[in-house]
Amino acid sequence: MKKIINWLNIISLAIIVLGLFHLMATPLVLGMFEWTDPDEKSIFLFMYLAAGIGTILPGLISKIQINAIKESSLNARFTVIVCSLYTFILGIGAIILLTNNPFAYIAVVLGIALVIPALIIKKHYS
Repeated sequence: MKKIINWLNIISLAIIVLGLFHLMATPLVLGMFEWTDPDEKSIFLFMYLAAGIGTILPGLISKIQINAIKESSLNARFTVIVCSLYTFILGIGAIILLTNNPFAYIAVVLGIALVIPALIIKKHYS
């Protein structure tokens, strides 16, 4: 079980880092859209920031829940599964709309990497 908990810690942290990189890239990406009118640019800025924060949140929640998983909390395990599925679905949606976005593919991989151990850990609750 210790290996699974370590894996969950690493993947949760990786999701947080992915979201932070997304936020840090905002000024660079926003600069590529200088040609848009201010209203469209504001919408793009909001959505880009929301995507970054929306990536950090499931990683952060999962990281917090890991201590409860150590104590065999089924609610914590369920929360981590929901967070991993959210990350996976966010990545799939991004791949569909932005096929050339590496963040999308990384999000899918991290979502899968988080959900598998969260599902496997179930056998430790018997």
